[in-house]
Amino acid sequence: MTKPLPLQAGDVVRVVAPASPFQAEDLNAGVQVLESWGYRVRMRDDIADRELYLAGAPERRAAELHEAWADEEARAVLPVRGGYGLTTVLPLLDPNLFRDHPKVIVGCSDLTALLQWVVSSAETTCFHGPMVGSLGRGSDEAGTTQLRALLAGELGRQELTSQLPDAYQWCVAPGTARGRAVGGSLSLLAATCGTPYQLDTTGAVLFLEDVGERPYRVDRMLTQLEQCGLFDGAEAVVFGDFVNCDEPDGAIGFRDAIDRVFRRIPVPVLMGLPFGHGSPNMAFPLGIKVDVDAGEGTVRFRESGLGT
Repeated sequence: MTKPLPLQAGDVVRVVAPASPFQAEDLNAGVQVLESWGYRVRMRDDIADRELYLAGAPERRAAELHEAWADEEARAVLPVRGGYGLTTVLPLLDPNLFRDHPKVIVGCSDLTALLQWVVSSAETTCFHGPMVGSLGRGSDEAGTTQLRALLAGELGRQELTSQLPDAYQWCVAPGTARGRAVGGSLSLLAATCGTPYQLDTTGAVLFLEDVGERPYRVDRMLTQLEQCGLFDGAEAVVFGDFVNCDEPDGAIGFRDAIDRVFRRIPVPVLMGLPFGHGSPNMAFPLGIKVDVDAGEGTVRFRESGLGT
């Protein structure tokens, strides 16, 4: 895997809108945060374009990404938000451009589609974590602090620990495993099943998170991943935040769906890691090897996602 270099004060950061439209106040507040970190922010004039529920036509958004990656001064590409739309852009992207100009990219939610494409097609590491539109809200100080340290190359080998109180809650299936980190939004991974962009999980540790999905839908998407073979070659499965994914009356939760599906899948399964749509949303690299200990509730990254 190619690794992009960390950022330094004065570096250019390209802010892009490759998925859904955004609120202007979210963009402006996030840009102010990036500038306070010492970065020079650069955007296209048409970043606020809108086409129905998309941030402009797929061609505009693909051109925006190509321009960002071709920018010799830019060291990072940071999306404003997710939402929907990246699966319409993937067929238009040139993997050689991304491979020849490695840059730091951080995202989550709908950005899962692009992140996994960068790992598989451009063979470059990238990062699951907060996006520009959330930085200025002040609702996730820990996630914002970690992102700043990550961009500057200050994190080294990372470790994530389950936020649940005991092994009974965080360990769905015990065991240890090692594999490359892949994954992101469960909904996006299910949406790419059966397409040319279906995730290859052979020898991988699969990270999953989501928001606003009722337990039966979590079950349905996990079953879809199972039937497409995504759990067959996986070494372990790690669950992050599943925000607002329990039934309103609390009688059935997303954990019930996870327990039901993974009764029949013989891999270590760990829950409660701090990433996804909740707070904190801790940034971590995709595409590098990790060690999982479901009994201890830990994921240890064996190397940095950035080069030197």
